[in-house]
Amino acid sequence: MRVLLTSALLVLFGLTPANATLIASFSENPSATPTIVATDNGTTTHITASDPSTQLTSFFGGSTISNARFLLSATSVDPVTTLGTLVFQHYQGTFCFSGGPACSGTDYLSGSFTDASFGALGGQGLTLNVSSPPDTLVLSSDVVPASELQSPSTFNLTFANLAPLLHIHGTTIAGFTADFSGTASASSQPVSEPASAALLGLGLLGLGLIRLKNQS
Repeated sequence: MRVLLTSALLVLFGLTPANATLIASFSENPSATPTIVATDNGTTTHITASDPSTQLTSFFGGSTISNARFLLSATSVDPVTTLGTLVFQHYQGTFCFSGGPACSGTDYLSGSFTDASFGALGGQGLTLNVSSPPDTLVLSSDVVPASELQSPSTFNLTFANLAPLLHIHGTTIAGFTADFSGTASASSQPVSEPASAALLGLGLLGLGLIRLKNQS
């Protein structure tokens, strides 16, 4: 419960992990039908997106990709929790933004995650927020170097225009359809511990040489 609330508060107050840099903002291209479909059986909810056309903006340095394909598969892993009118539930899943259907072609950005989802009962919105730490988020890309996809990192997915409105069926979030948008961010690879130790050693050596010179 603590991890779930922490993740939710990061989004509620617009916070992201320290040093994380925006990799991409994304939103679906106009579609005649909702692109997110959630189904439930009263105990588990499964959320999917099956290759809707998606625009990536501010992508790794500012470029725009106008027609990426988005694939999402996320399944609830615990019963829904309520706090007043707020609804919380953990999900686990995978996603990819790619050049072709079913994650084919160029892998612009993909990942696996565990997250905290939250929304307001009777509302039109639901947010899946992955904030690592404390959540788990593993990112990969054919375009963005692995060194730029390190933790702290986030993957925020917002569902809008839920139909029907957000409610609970049994012990899980009830099925719905929705539109989507979101952001992804990550951090550069920090200096490794051996490298840090080497830099410290060089610094101490330099100080020692300076002291010897001053004494001579």
